[in-house]
Amino acid sequence: MPKKILIIACSLLLCVQLAAQEENYISLYLFNFTRYVEWPEEKRSGNFVIEVMGHVSVYEKLKEITAGKRVGNQPIEVRNYMSADEVGDPHIMFVGHWQSPQFQEVLKNLKGDSALLITEKEGMIEQGAAINFVIRDGKIQYEVKKDHATARGLNVSSRLAQMGIPVD
Repeated sequence: MPKKILIIACSLLLCVQLAAQEENYISLYLFNFTRYVEWPEEKRSGNFVIEVMGHVSVYEKLKEITAGKRVGNQPIEVRNYMSADEVGDPHIMFVGHWQSPQFQEVLKNLKGDSALLITEKEGMIEQGAAINFVIRDGKIQYEVKKDHATARGLNVSSRLAQMGIPVD
């Protein structure tokens, strides 16, 4: 009996560690994507806003990573929401897995046209995301559909698409 408890406890600990690792990777990716996307001129003043919906741990890690950092001359501001009704006019909009049922509402409620839409659930590229995190061969990777970003007035570097999984 104690052996079973130890095995269960170790399994739970491993799951928690893997989830924390995933959040670290996603947060780093979100920050690094800023280097490979060009926003329209009208979005190059004021704060550079990254909105996170439905993933508090990614929000907290991203806030930590971006503290004091800038995109060009713009200080980075990270916001966290749980509802599509709260969405504003971000540069990057990340919709966490558990909030993906609200994705179509997010699309309707976005105040501006030039947001890079990023998700983390299988099938979200087909629903309009430009970048979607997926697990392939036990690794976090991302799909890229440049057309979805271009339609929102964004210029995505071919390097970003090469590093990800291109989707036609």
